[in-house]
Amino acid sequence: MTGCNNQQVVYSNCCKNGKIKIPKYKEPPTYLKILLDPEAGSRSKHFLQKIRQYNSMFAFTSMGGNIDKQINDGEGPYVFRINGQIHHRIGSLLPLPNTHPKFAELYIFDTKNEIENRIRALTNEEPDETNLDPEIIREHKDIDISIKIVGADKGDKIQYEMPHQEELAILIVGDLSLENYKRDIIVSTRNNGLRRVSIFHPAYMPLQYPLLFPYGERGFQLGIKYHDTTTNSNRDDPKRDTMTLHEFLKYHMHYRPDEPNPWLCYGRLSKQAIVDARAMEDEDRLDYIVRNQSKLRAEYIQGVFDAVEKGIYEASQVGKKVMLPSSHVGSRRYMIQNYHDGIAICCVYGPPDLFITFTCNPKWSEIIIALSQGQQPNDRPDIIVRVFHMKLQQLLDDLRSGYVFGPILALLYSIEFQKRGLPHVHILVWIEKKEIEVTSDIVDSWISAEIPDPTIDPLGYVLVAEHMMHGPCGHKNWNCP
Repeated sequence: MTGCNNQQVVYSNCCKNGKIKIPKYKEPPTYLKILLDPEAGSRSKHFLQKIRQYNSMFAFTSMGGNIDKQINDGEGPYVFRINGQIHHRIGSLLPLPNTHPKFAELYIFDTKNEIENRIRALTNEEPDETNLDPEIIREHKDIDISIKIVGADKGDKIQYEMPHQEELAILIVGDLSLENYKRDIIVSTRNNGLRRVSIFHPAYMPLQYPLLFPYGERGFQLGIKYHDTTTNSNRDDPKRDTMTLHEFLKYHMHYRPDEPNPWLCYGRLSKQAIVDARAMEDEDRLDYIVRNQSKLRAEYIQGVFDAVEKGIYEASQVGKKVMLPSSHVGSRRYMIQNYHDGIAICCVYGPPDLFITFTCNPKWSEIIIALSQGQQPNDRPDIIVRVFHMKLQQLLDDLRSGYVFGPILALLYSIEFQKRGLPHVHILVWIEKKEIEVTSDIVDSWISAEIPDPTIDPLGYVLVAEHMMHGPCGHKNWNCP
């Protein structure tokens, strides 16, 4: 939200003032909707706890990447963290000889033993814990059908204008045997390897997350047009009239009460999808940098200095590497540029006077009231980061106003995320120097490391006891060594 116009709320952060319009997601099938309701009983709670395993049983593609599994060894809220590149792979429709079916093969091979095949695909799960009936999930009868989709698929008339005449899809329900082998089309690489699915394919996310998108709703694809508005002449970039991957994902990361949102409301699987989507965006940005190295001319000049520093003097070795610009968050040049900015401030104003740490509290009332029934704060990271951002901006405004510590000269801050996912910020503050000597009494008026007296400051005592004190550790509590 950016403001109000004639007592009407104006939104721009999610949809660019109405330029982005994407079809709503459908309500999930009745049986799946009950399982996704955290208030629907023990079966639903178990399903939400194991939803990532259940999704893998029905996924058409495999997810490749380095997933940090040790982060959840403790007793904190669930965290899904990855390291490195994420990719989705799809294989043939038939398993190799003497191997069990998995992923897309489960939908094609040996449908009479479908449940057993899915349980076998997850060997670490007990049969009783994963015995969901695929026929109920699908809500289809057990009959042999063949569906072909041939020709251009333009999708929504407003949104999807890019035809795909090359695409030919076929879905066969029923076992492949000698009696019906002539009716199927099987596509596989010669070495029986796996093929990566492009992040720009509209089925990239539905193939990996069938429980989030049970109807196979289309994902992002290149060429999605902006919605026609009366403010076309005021576009930020008049040269571009199509939606970017960042804008597509940003639209879905905003919750709308009148429509389901599988990106935010389905527990641990939604967290995985969000991380996966962020990896998609990083891949898209890196691919743009690689393809546009010739346009980043300043990077070539910097590359010469880098080569000299590393001892590379032969012309054949210079200019071969891909340079990440300082505008790419997390790159080496991004870190160096911010470091130089901080050192420059120190050169002018000297060392900072204050070091402030501000941590997100998942029990903030703004977070609690925004949760749906049955949700916990760790189920909605989108709410946590937005509330934290608003409170951080308010804190920075208070510091800049000069009413807290007096006039300030400069400040720097860096936002980090704790091991369990909560954001916190470190702030350096340079106070305008005065002819007043900083004494211990002045420091004590700003900083207190004591437990407040409950009779004098009852509110301060409650807050310190709840947020600043931890339970016993060591021999008394081995969960907190």
